[in-house]
Amino acid sequence: MRCAVILHAPMGGGKTRTAESAAERARADGLKVMGILSRRIPGDDPLPSYELLELDTGETVPFARPAGLGVVEGWESYDTPHFVFSQKGLYCANLALHRAAEEMRDGVVVFVDEWGRLESQRKGIHPGAVMVAKALSNGGVAVFLCRDDKVDEVRELLRGRATRTFSLEAGDVDALLRIVRGCSRL
Repeated sequence: MRCAVILHAPMGGGKTRTAESAAERARADGLKVMGILSRRIPGDDPLPSYELLELDTGETVPFARPAGLGVVEGWESYDTPHFVFSQKGLYCANLALHRAAEEMRDGVVVFVDEWGRLESQRKGIHPGAVMVAKALSNGGVAVFLCRDDKVDEVRELLRGRATRTFSLEAGDVDALLRIVRGCSRL
């Protein structure tokens, strides 16, 4: 079955925590879990930093940090006012999503964290997210994380590509897992 889930909440609303818990449980169920999560790293700055977690390898790489920490080689603002993004992190994210798209089929769940301002401008993880959406034609489940104001964009990306698309507010791991299991025929 070709299913997509749009997991949404405001910034800091638990999207990644919900997805990470569901990914761990889906893996324990025997599903192949792939894709990326952008995990918050607590710090002293009012805005958090993020690391990229590649779900198939377990590897992490710095991903985003507050813009106020200064400009460093290998980091780019992409005209966003609050954050700078690691060029290596974005490369690794798109590569992980490319690998996931190649593996899409029934029994595979792919997490895409997260569709945001950069992706709206066809930057950031946009290329990898599009590959995952297109690969739904092979089966599997794709879970796209986004803020509430990006749900319609993600729904448009998925239009005609998923047999079923679910929209779920972050926080309910059990509900997300029920959808993943149901679409995976577990």
